[in-house]
Amino acid sequence: MASQNPYFFLDETGTDKDSKILAVACILTDHPQYLRKKVEELKQRMFKEKRFKDIPSVQDLRERGFHYCEDHQDVKNEFIELISEMPFESYICYEHKKSDHCHNDSFEWYDKLFCKLMHDRLRKHRESIINICFEQHHNSVENRRQELGNLINQLIKEIKFKDNCEFLSLPMVKSAGKDELCLSVVDYVAAIFKDYESSLRQSRKVDRLNNPSSWQSRNFALIRPKLRVIHDYGTGEFFTRWNPFP
Repeated sequence: MASQNPYFFLDETGTDKDSKILAVACILTDHPQYLRKKVEELKQRMFKEKRFKDIPSVQDLRERGFHYCEDHQDVKNEFIELISEMPFESYICYEHKKSDHCHNDSFEWYDKLFCKLMHDRLRKHRESIINICFEQHHNSVENRRQELGNLINQLIKEIKFKDNCEFLSLPMVKSAGKDELCLSVVDYVAAIFKDYESSLRQSRKVDRLNNPSSWQSRNFALIRPKLRVIHDYGTGEFFTRWNPFP
């Protein structure tokens, strides 16, 4: 059943030079305020507990919030445990980087994966008031917001034409910084998937099964129940609960 008031929060991963994949992830929730409340509670608890007081990244939480690539391992463990219990669904569209991939500020790859990711999400929730939020990474924030809004409008036109249907309203598209606590959740989901996919690929190279006791596997196992669809853009394959990601 479609959500009555769906909120989508999006983030990307793999933009560093070392990563072998690019991915756009989103989480869907009807309860963004609850997610924000639980993230804030965890942050405040870390400020108070003695076992966290000597971890530099905990004090940094006051300024930047939770961020997978910067958080101490003890912080990561707590946050991953928290999000495994949160009420949301997640969706991921990814592709392997090509040998000639250019590490620059172009949004072409993002837009491609973003559109693939959001098409079915929009289609399913066309009778709802849809809210979409992405993290701002660029100085031209307003321009980027308009670009993504245009992509959403184009997707809606395509869906309306193909399905001969209408939408309740145009989605609300906005950007936010680290003050939007729900973006920390999707940041972790995207990064956990990237790490797991990387470990899976490495284990295949040496012709053995992925070690189920690896930290990448443990982290992925905690969020796996949240994953509804993982789309490999390159092969066109969809992984779901009925066709699980390896």
